Amino acid sequence: MNPQDQNFQFAWIIIASVIAFSSGCRPVPKSNLAFEVSALHAYDGSAVPDIGITLESRIVSDGLFNGNYELLSEGSTDASGTIVLGFPRSNALDYRITGNEDDWFERQMLVNPDAFLGDETQSIVLEMTPSAEITIRLVNSNPFDEMDAIQFRTLNVPGDYLTCSNAWGSYSGFDAVEERTCWIEADRFLAFTYRTMRNGEWFEFVVDSIYVPRGSELDFSLPW
Repeated sequence: MNPQDQNFQFAWIIIASVIAFSSGCRPVPKSNLAFEVSALHAYDGSAVPDIGITLESRIVSDGLFNGNYELLSEGSTDASGTIVLGFPRSNALDYRITGNEDDWFERQMLVNPDAFLGDETQSIVLEMTPSAEITIRLVNSNPFDEMDAIQFRTLNVPGDYLTCSNAWGSYSGFDAVEERTCWIEADRFLAFTYRTMRNGEWFEFVVDSIYVPRGSELDFSLPW
């Protein structure tokens, strides 16, 4: 081998050694996928800080499907209502993102892993709805006889959450007291309607409303 060939071979050995050394020392990224989650108020789209966010996944490991969700990352939204949750790649079947905090209804979203085929960071919006507990008490405060009666219903529209039933209820009796406790969307007015019977005669329907602030344990009594 002539000296020129020896120098060329030696140069390639040095280059290969440098590449191998640098590759061996390069840190492996701990997190190469991420969800940027924004918690927004369902009514007006404003940012909601301090919402607890959890990220879970179901995975296939060694050819076996684990049907349980496993926690990948968690945290709380910042002042702008946003949090970035990073996590390593895995053989995930799906991802579940949950927003949950006191005085708010829980919100969940499922994401297909194929969403990451185009971009390693995905933006997710969780629309959060404020909640409150309300106790509605109907009291016959001016009894006339055993035929006294009231028909009552709330006028809330059923949505994504288990809230107060808006079905009609009829209650009668000289000393009738009806009480129900339920969850309701808060930071808004709860409309209701009712009519009463006295001396065997039904009066006209009345429509009214009450404001329900978020996080309250509201005790609402309706004397009739």
